[in-house]
Amino acid sequence: MSVLNIEEQLSNHLKKFTTAPFLFIGSGFSKRYLNTEDWEGLIRKFCELVPKGFAYYRSKADSKWDVAAQMLAEDFHEVWWSNELYTESRNEYEELATNKYSPLKIEISKYLKSQKYQYGIDPKNDNELDELKEVVIDGIITTNWDTLIEDIFHEEEMQTYIGQKELLFSNNLEVNEIYKIHGCSTDPNSLVLTEKDYEEFNARNAYLAAKLLTIFIEHPVIFIGYSLSDENITKILESITSCLDGTNIDKLKDRLIFVGRAGGETESFQESSMTVNGITLPITRIKTDHFEKVYKPLGRIKRKFSTRKLRQMKSEMYELIKHNDPKGKIHVVEFDGDGYGNNNDVEFVVGFGIDHFAQQVHGFIDDKDFAKPSELRHSSKGYKTYSRKDLLSEIVADEDKFAYDYDELLKDTLPEKLKSDHILPVNRFVKFSSLGDYEDLDYKIKKKRNLKYRDFLNSAQKKEMGELAFDWQFNSVEQVYEGYKTLEEKLYYIAVLGAKKINLESLRQILISHIDMVDEKGQLGANLRRLFRIYDYLAFGKQTNKKINSQAIESK
Repeated sequence: MSVLNIEEQLSNHLKKFTTAPFLFIGSGFSKRYLNTEDWEGLIRKFCELVPKGFAYYRSKADSKWDVAAQMLAEDFHEVWWSNELYTESRNEYEELATNKYSPLKIEISKYLKSQKYQYGIDPKNDNELDELKEVVIDGIITTNWDTLIEDIFHEEEMQTYIGQKELLFSNNLEVNEIYKIHGCSTDPNSLVLTEKDYEEFNARNAYLAAKLLTIFIEHPVIFIGYSLSDENITKILESITSCLDGTNIDKLKDRLIFVGRAGGETESFQESSMTVNGITLPITRIKTDHFEKVYKPLGRIKRKFSTRKLRQMKSEMYELIKHNDPKGKIHVVEFDGDGYGNNNDVEFVVGFGIDHFAQQVHGFIDDKDFAKPSELRHSSKGYKTYSRKDLLSEIVADEDKFAYDYDELLKDTLPEKLKSDHILPVNRFVKFSSLGDYEDLDYKIKKKRNLKYRDFLNSAQKKEMGELAFDWQFNSVEQVYEGYKTLEEKLYYIAVLGAKKINLESLRQILISHIDMVDEKGQLGANLRRLFRIYDYLAFGKQTNKKINSQAIESK
């Protein structure tokens, strides 16, 4: 089968749908690009940390890896707390060691966070990942713990939900989102690893299935890195199909696409089936050793709006519909001038259509409270929104000047804004509000308050930060800014300096001078927005409170 044939068949297949695909990514994906171990291999690797060997746990658990992991975790608990080898880990992660399984999860997470894709080693994989970065998708579901997916799609600034709980209790928008349903190495205790973890996961599986049901019915779902017999997949499909009757099962037809290695055999794109809960599910199977043939057709899908704009639209419309406020007024008319212009009771206008109609509407309501979305500010009633530029400008404003009500931002605006623009910094608003780090802060804001410097860097920057630490000729923001030619490079390498070498006022002046570029696409915009987050962290993050407190103690 020719290269063109597989690509053409997948392209034609995807034309049956009006929605962009979701990817469902498993351990085979990480094995392919990071060469990390499967579940058995991971147990084998970490058995080296305890006196009993791998064979003991395998036989004791009857080769059930969740059972083996639980026994290993229980034995490793004492080793971790007493062995000098883990002194550094204990110092860094002691607060996360909340139960007897935590130490093993912490060490597994440390290991996986260290596994980063290295370009230049395998040109074939380099090419595949370059194509993968261009795909047009609505989101990714994964059972993987590593951060390879986040690294690949770093510039897309996707919203990540970690674990079942975070997904179940959030208003996810199904646009530009990653669902890490088995947890993530960035949050060690979230890992679904032990027999106990799986019992808790399976107990909530019906709720997760209900959450994922609309994705499976409305989107094509492309499975990469799973076998058809993978227990993780079969259990999820069992839960989903249990929600559907025979008529609705047919809606899954053509939507389930499994990609697997050809293993040197002839490539194929064919209809197939799998049995789940006694029900035969129609699926599409693609066998190839060249995954770029799968990624390229996904990159040719067309969108009318960017994913960030789609997230913003869905988020704001969701809030408008969710809050059933009888005092608010929504007026629905066909646009004919008189339909809207004579109604003095309208408080909020939502327009869907072409730009020149919006200009006409503006003409009819000059005497009313009207503004473009990015110009909306405080009002006694109505929906409040702020542009990215508004909020980032506030981050670098003088510390004694406050353009907005920070309490209101933290309670109402930022929790909603972070759904569509989840990389926005929050530390200044928390520090200078009357709320502080109170318990009822939105969980997305709490997560951002606990980030560390390296969390703002991409994998390449983290690597360069280590390599350049001892012999780099640049030691200040000014030196980096003068030493590199392009603005993209200047902004990129300022972050590599590290927290101790960044002069905050120098960085602030650079950010102020480039504030009009915060919505730039590509690497330039990503590098600039990263520096706003770094400035916010260094100037207003939790660690600044610790410094203030320690200085106060020393001065006594």
